[in-house]
Amino acid sequence: MKENSFEQKKRKLEQELNESGLKAVYAEVIWDIIPEINEVSRRISAECGRQVMDNISWRIKTPESIACKLRRKHREITLDCALETLNDMAGIRVVCPFQDDVYRMAKAIRKIRSLKVIKVKNYISHPKSSGYRSIHVIGEVLHNEETVRVEIQVRSVAMNYWAILDHQLFYKNEKKDTEKLRRELKACAIDIAEIDKRFLKLRKQIEKL
Repeated sequence: MKENSFEQKKRKLEQELNESGLKAVYAEVIWDIIPEINEVSRRISAECGRQVMDNISWRIKTPESIACKLRRKHREITLDCALETLNDMAGIRVVCPFQDDVYRMAKAIRKIRSLKVIKVKNYISHPKSSGYRSIHVIGEVLHNEETVRVEIQVRSVAMNYWAILDHQLFYKNEKKDTEKLRRELKACAIDIAEIDKRFLKLRKQIEKL
């Protein structure tokens, strides 16, 4: 796709998104779900006797990010195609201290009544080729008689630390000499996964003291 054509389609997508009012809808859906996730965290934390969620954040995908992802997927750059193709137009990120907390929270989030789960992707047991690890819970929420899709990412602090750098490098892709950095980042992902396991083992040993 020629760059000028891409820019035109991106601007049209942004216009469609603004006119649709979807950003406000996504924000409302996110703010409806976050209190439920916080309640899940409070309940599990009470059961465990410690905090199982470090922090929670959210974002709505920008028109530029939507357009770039559609281009990578070789899909038409339109709002209709984005709604059909992308699961992460609205995203919530839950960061937990330890790996077992990630699984606890992901399991509990799947049981939230207002969320109809349509897919779960476990990138911890099956990491992406880049080394990315996380659990993605993809679901639909009924909002004003229409279903709205949202993706909830659940990961450990260590996984999130890695993902921040991966995200930064991803948007430097047009620059040269990124391959060496990608190899090093993937090696770090393996190290971080091992550290996650060691920290979990240490925490369990400390709890037995």
